[in-house]
Amino acid sequence: MGATIRSEKLKAFWAILGTALLMACADESGGIEHQSGDYQFYTLAADDGCLDGALEALFMPEGPDAEHAFEYPIYVAGLDELPATYDIDLREPFMEMTVTLTAAEDGTVRLRGSVMDEISLGAAYGDCVTTMTVDADFTPITASQLEGRAWIDISDARGDEGLCPVFDANPCEVTLTLVGDRE
Repeated sequence: MGATIRSEKLKAFWAILGTALLMACADESGGIEHQSGDYQFYTLAADDGCLDGALEALFMPEGPDAEHAFEYPIYVAGLDELPATYDIDLREPFMEMTVTLTAAEDGTVRLRGSVMDEISLGAAYGDCVTTMTVDADFTPITASQLEGRAWIDISDARGDEGLCPVFDANPCEVTLTLVGDRE
């Protein structure tokens, strides 16, 4: 019984602390504004609508139960810098992706229509490459943490070895759940 009371007190403490942090980071409109800077992003989940889970390994190489850190931190411009266009590196094979960030009225940072033309699907698919178009929304949780969702449309599978998969739809979509912490 004592453990239950302590657990309830701990939950209440975290709820109060979370509310205080949200209020401290709120701007005049009531929303939270993130700080510009380098963020370490992690993929928390991948929903593969292309090959019934076969592409999850491309986005979460250690498996679906292990969050996956992007190899490079990503600069996220502050709301006062938006719109902004620049190149980012995520991890191999997702390199030199040009992104344009804009702001939504609610403070969400939006990325729309970033295209990577020749992304390898991995050794199991030989020389097969695809075109990937990325859209994403990043919502500030605190001034230094973002949660996000990315939608990756995969199309135009091509290669000379005949090992490209046949997708049910062209494009097909992989959805990622992300979190980013300011370094």
